[in-house]
Amino acid sequence: MNTVDMATTLTDKDRADLEKAMPMWKMILSQFLDHKLAVVGAFIISLFLLIAIFANVIENVTGLDPDAQNVANRYMAPFTTTEAGADVRETEIEKFITANPAEADRIQKVLVEKGLVTVPEADAIYEVGAKEVPEAIKIFKSLDIPETKGLLKAFDGFKTFHFFGTDELGRDVFIRLVYGTRVSMGVGVLVAIASALVGLLIGSIAGYYGGWIDTALMRVTDALLSLPTIPVLIVMAAIDFTKLPVLNAIVSTQNESIFKMIIILCLFSWMTVARLVRGSILSLREREFILAARTLGAKDSTIIIRHMFPNVIAPMLVSITLGVGESILFEAALSFLGLGIMPPTPSWGNMLNNAQELIYQAPFLAILPGILILLTTISFNYLGDGLQDAIDPKSVRR
Repeated sequence: MNTVDMATTLTDKDRADLEKAMPMWKMILSQFLDHKLAVVGAFIISLFLLIAIFANVIENVTGLDPDAQNVANRYMAPFTTTEAGADVRETEIEKFITANPAEADRIQKVLVEKGLVTVPEADAIYEVGAKEVPEAIKIFKSLDIPETKGLLKAFDGFKTFHFFGTDELGRDVFIRLVYGTRVSMGVGVLVAIASALVGLLIGSIAGYYGGWIDTALMRVTDALLSLPTIPVLIVMAAIDFTKLPVLNAIVSTQNESIFKMIIILCLFSWMTVARLVRGSILSLREREFILAARTLGAKDSTIIIRHMFPNVIAPMLVSITLGVGESILFEAALSFLGLGIMPPTPSWGNMLNNAQELIYQAPFLAILPGILILLTTISFNYLGDGLQDAIDPKSVRR
């Protein structure tokens, strides 16, 4: 029967079914969107990733510095406004006087002429600057001269609104949570991707070749899986990587804790992926299309990369999403114990560690990073669950 005859034999119902047929990606997307919690999880993860990527932009827009300390305003409650310390104001005034000597002389002369200060002319601006910020701004505005424009701009920066309050050193909690998002999400995503690649390589080799190669690789995998994770991570975290000859050249004291965390988590997070990939490869290597590729003379690398890898992508995606949440939890646990990301670099885990003794005095310091860790982990788990339901051929509605 040719194509024309086949087309003429189709019933109206068959034609309607063909018109309604969707491509595979649309079916997967529709299936994923039906999982409401997975959609919410994907939205939350996307939001956190955007925050991590544009952390510098958020810092520039808000004018907040994650490392700026103001010990006079420690443990401030959320939604409060604080003033910069006297030392910070004095430093900024000195910078203004150095950069604008003519304007500074004019301001100081007018202050003395109007009797607004009781000190010599050279110290007039410093005396006004030592007052409360609103009062100082009021005095400078009362001079009614254009030279005060730059000085008033500097004084406007002395007042800071803290959306989530301040920590034990007077640092803004909001901007530190923003940069903590970059560190925690970055560590989680990098570890998940690296462990997925290592597990994919080892699992595919073990599953495809079998024999003694499979036995050797899987026994190493089983041995690592049998180790207690947290105690081993604690021991590994105590190693000084800067003293190792191989890593000394690429690890500096500034990024040592982050680099160490990524290496440690990568070493102990690929085993589950390897066993998952091996099981999939074992079921694929006896399939007809693999035998056909072998018969046609395809190389082993070609068969593994072009024919087997695409068939293990679905479970790999699920494993990656679940691995990100697990890596964030391990990073938070080690940082909470003081063995992970070290201050002053902010991460959700070490922010929890710093807040553990202040749970009654400033509970928001522990609640906020804890909520972010909880939201991120649950979101990745729901995302993995939704991807598994959407990609599984048995669950796709055609």
